[in-house]
Amino acid sequence: METTVTSKGQLTLPREVRHALGIDAGTVLEVELGSQGSIVLRKKATPGFFDQFVGLRAAGAPFASGDEAREALRVAEDPTHYGAKRRAKR
Repeated sequence: METTVTSKGQLTLPREVRHALGIDAGTVLEVELGSQGSIVLRKKATPGFFDQFVGLRAAGAPFASGDEAREALRVAEDPTHYGAKRRAKR
């Protein structure tokens, strides 16, 4: 596949590439210089559901990050986890 860079430095990604990676208008791509003069484009990961609320955390909230909240939910939903058994007895 080929694409041409415009005078403004823009290029069009082929439809097959956009479709395969789920890239549409507004998608953020990370650009990196590769080895031997190559360019690497990566679709930037989008934050998960919990991560969008981390900045809104109130003082004294139980979780410092979305990762901690997800882990707590996973443990609470897993009846074989040691911490879940202790909480169930309370």
